[in-house]
Amino acid sequence: MNEEEEPHPSEYINFMRGDCSLLAQAISDISHFPMYGIVDERGDMHHVFVYDTQTKEAIDCRGRMPLKNLLDNNISGERNTYRKTSPEEVKKIFGTYSDEEYKYAEEKAQELI
Repeated sequence: MNEEEEPHPSEYINFMRGDCSLLAQAISDISHFPMYGIVDERGDMHHVFVYDTQTKEAIDCRGRMPLKNLLDNNISGERNTYRKTSPEEVKKIFGTYSDEEYKYAEEKAQELI
């Protein structure tokens, strides 16, 4: 790889380890389903997913699943629950991404919807 070349987002974006907000935003933008965050007892958000209002399923990098299964997975925090969130809040908590990173997330989102 040439020193001037930037790595492709697939080489460093990890939707299971910190970049869940990027994927959730792309899924929400495409599907128009709302985003939810998993928050702990202190209100700290640890994970972001999309809720399919038609099938009543959560969608994240692992695919579709019942909401109760989402909370059973190994997500940081104690006494986790979920609540609706907004793109603005998600960006404030998790940060922003480049256009190239978002495009990569859109490709992955299409596979999950």
